[in-house]
Amino acid sequence: MFKLDKISKSFDGTQVLKPCSLEFKTGETSVLIGPSGCGKSTLLRLLAGLIQPDLGTVFFENQPLSPASLIFQRRRMGYVIQEGGLFPHLTALGNITLLASRLGMTPIDVAKRVEYLASLTRLPMELLNRYPGQLSGGQRQRVGIMRALMLDPPVLLLDEPMGALDPLVRYDLQEDLRAIIRSLKKTAILVTHDMGEASFFGDRLLLLNVGEIVQEGHLDDFITKPSSPYVTRFINAQRMPHLIARTAGEACQ
Repeated sequence: MFKLDKISKSFDGTQVLKPCSLEFKTGETSVLIGPSGCGKSTLLRLLAGLIQPDLGTVFFENQPLSPASLIFQRRRMGYVIQEGGLFPHLTALGNITLLASRLGMTPIDVAKRVEYLASLTRLPMELLNRYPGQLSGGQRQRVGIMRALMLDPPVLLLDEPMGALDPLVRYDLQEDLRAIIRSLKKTAILVTHDMGEASFFGDRLLLLNVGEIVQEGHLDDFITKPSSPYVTRFINAQRMPHLIARTAGEACQ
């Protein structure tokens, strides 16, 4: 779905993403994880075409992301950020249907799609006439997910979509979002700093530090075969002793 060929990125003379080459497979859920400032959100924005690499090329569906094709390519990507990134002057329904209406979807098709997505995200239809300021954080995030899925893109890019939610709300949304991704067979790339969340969602985890990928694989690889002391330190800092002990025990059997 995506291929990154020797890309790098700097801001104001500081290199935030060191040269790297990566591939993201169709139908796979990949999670970019690491501390603040490690480059994970920069990498996601490069995939979304929101910023351009200083060097190298980003390929989407075997075609380079380029100014000439970027608008069309980005319509095939759903993008979700914290709090949903909703326009405050539009209702939830207005946010969800804005692009679809401008692209010429018929009112009947729009209404059917909205009803389907509301059911999928478990958001009551009566809330769609409210403005973002009248919705809870979890409801805004569900609206953001509906908007990202409105055009039925093959890819979902999610930048810490649950980082600002209370634990119980976050738990419910995690369960629903993973079910949505799997049932719709979407390619998903998610950014988080929470290893528990990363292991819950990810087919593949990619741990970053100071602009480079230090290890990738499954959680048990990070625990039983860490590539460096930093990996072990990051895992231990997550405060998941039960998960670490269980994974380590399974590896010894």
